[in-house]
Amino acid sequence: MSALEFELNALPGIGADLLREITRIYESSVPMPTAVHAIPSVPKVGRGMARLPELWALIVDSSSRLASPWMSGHMDTAPHPAAALTQAVVAALNNNLLFRELSPFASDIEEHLIAHFTRALGLGNDWTGLFASGGSIAGLTALFAAVGGYAGAGEGRDRFRLLMPESAHVSLRKAAIVLGMIERQIQRIDCDDAGRLDPAALEQSLRQLPGGARPIVVSVLGTTIHGSVDDIAAVAALCARYGAWHHVDAIHGGALAYSHHHRHFLSGLDQADSITLGPQKWMYVPRVSAICLLRGQQRLDDALGLPLPYSIGERPHRGRWGLQGSRPADAVVLWAILQTLGTDALGSIIDRLIGLTTKFHELLTESQTLVPTHKPDLNLQVFRIGKADRSGDRLAAIQERLAAAGATWMSISRWRDEVLMRAVLLSPSLTEAHLRQFVRDIEKAADQTA
Repeated sequence: MSALEFELNALPGIGADLLREITRIYESSVPMPTAVHAIPSVPKVGRGMARLPELWALIVDSSSRLASPWMSGHMDTAPHPAAALTQAVVAALNNNLLFRELSPFASDIEEHLIAHFTRALGLGNDWTGLFASGGSIAGLTALFAAVGGYAGAGEGRDRFRLLMPESAHVSLRKAAIVLGMIERQIQRIDCDDAGRLDPAALEQSLRQLPGGARPIVVSVLGTTIHGSVDDIAAVAALCARYGAWHHVDAIHGGALAYSHHHRHFLSGLDQADSITLGPQKWMYVPRVSAICLLRGQQRLDDALGLPLPYSIGERPHRGRWGLQGSRPADAVVLWAILQTLGTDALGSIIDRLIGLTTKFHELLTESQTLVPTHKPDLNLQVFRIGKADRSGDRLAAIQERLAAAGATWMSISRWRDEVLMRAVLLSPSLTEAHLRQFVRDIEKAADQTA
């Protein structure tokens, strides 16, 4: 019997242990580990698959528990169990989206989902796109297309100007620098107090661009700190007037494609040139999973397509397009969760969480200690605790007390010159009772650090 056959024979026996650990992940109510255990050194002689359950238990015990409804601090949550289990199947298959023969079913699913999202977002039949490994890669891909992509490789990039709201994610600035832009080519456009781009400020910047400049404008559907939504239709109109490429960062808010009550935020989206989506945020799949959509198949081919001479076939390989070569079949995991839940149920979860965030805003308004700094658009709420905290030292002490108590946990963010507490309500298990306990826990921690 070969070593592989011996290890395969062990699979049925440890399957129950794996399911037990996965169940523990979803049943845990403590958001942060009580202790991070020491990491065993790498052995010369392997411990074998029979010892895997010990390693799984060590990993689970030492990790943050994103499935807990008390973990409400980031745009991250545990994937649905159906997605987590499908991820194991996808990993075992290890299909590579570089070549269609290495991913026949996964390639078809990726194309199926691209068409699905263009319909769900109301974009029209001329849109297309590709999956990418995470929002940063998807954003870089979109901006690479905006500066001409592979077809524009010989052109100087000093003519391009990136205009993005001051609330835009840092990955977009990184992408611009990677693409060869220097600081004077990157302009931060003023926003309101909730991080929504000011169209008047954008127009002023567009009007003042030097002759021959080629503007790329970013608007955001769900900002990282406030979860706010820019007026995409107004930005689209300005981009059309000034001949700017319009990129919409919908990494978080793109899930509104399934909303029953908040689709008005998608107005103007079909007038964009590129859009990025992040299923790993609000569609409950494992990271990293993202999508870059472009208006026009010819634009995709010209800007993001290069031939793959290594394997010739009748149908194109998915690796022909984009920045990545080998890619995992994360589209299959997303497809599985959509098949399992259905878009109606996912839309209901999204709408319920937006409603709970509105309720949380009301509870904060009623508090004598906690002060909301904006009215939420989606499922994020930023608030201060007592007086303004410029250094963040007091909020760090409050967060430490919350972590030690083993329940409510929220993140700390800096917006302009103030450090604030940030809640991201993503867990499908959240209830109004959790929100009320959030307020009580934070008020108590604030009193203890006064």
